[in-house]
Amino acid sequence: MSEKSKKRKFYAVRRGHKPGIYLTWEQCRAQVEGYPNADYKGFPTAKSAKDYLNGSVTGNSTEPLKIESVVTIPRFVPGLVPETPLNQVVIYTDGACIGNPGPGGYGVVISDGDRRKELSAGFRLTTNNRMEILGCIAGLLALKEPCDVTIYSDSAYVVNTMTKSWARRWRKNGWKRNDQNGEKKDVLNRDLWIQMLELCDKHRVTFKWVRGHAGNEGNERCDQIARAAAASGSLGIDSVYEKPLECVDR
Repeated sequence: MSEKSKKRKFYAVRRGHKPGIYLTWEQCRAQVEGYPNADYKGFPTAKSAKDYLNGSVTGNSTEPLKIESVVTIPRFVPGLVPETPLNQVVIYTDGACIGNPGPGGYGVVISDGDRRKELSAGFRLTTNNRMEILGCIAGLLALKEPCDVTIYSDSAYVVNTMTKSWARRWRKNGWKRNDQNGEKKDVLNRDLWIQMLELCDKHRVTFKWVRGHAGNEGNERCDQIARAAAASGSLGIDSVYEKPLECVDR
């Protein structure tokens, strides 16, 4: 193999003037310069660039994402007033896990009128439930102001916890719940439910269950990019799950 071929690089532009794969930095730069929130990255192989273009890897940084026990939630000013007309946003989310526990990922599709944004990330060791919750959190964190949000998820665990006010009851009870025998137990995934509730307090959020793998375009796309993220070579660290804490799924 020649030195030239060894150094060959492929540039994938996922958000830019014209998304695609380019063979030189000059071609890539022409597509991202002046484009708001451009999303691009260089890769040593055409396959890795194509995977990135299809949603397998997210972000321009090579640093692994990390889920910590506390995530800073934006504080919107002024506070949300129930009578205030809000922008309507639709968010589809899905989580995936290989092995459960195992490598996992989430996929998010955000629709705001004719604007659409996709988010995904993978983690080296986590659970399907944590990815289902984190997908909702990622979608809400992407909103820059209070919105009227409808979240569609195929996770009965997520939808029931929010629509039946289980999470709010757990918070009120010090993150304890009764098991089938009536004994007090620590709530699973407490770190993520705390973040979910804080974000829902900043928006008007409606959770709706959608049947998975039933041809729903938003759900199918989220499933695709969540699985791609879980299977990618760019996996973050779910540090809360990897610590021996009782509040997470083991």
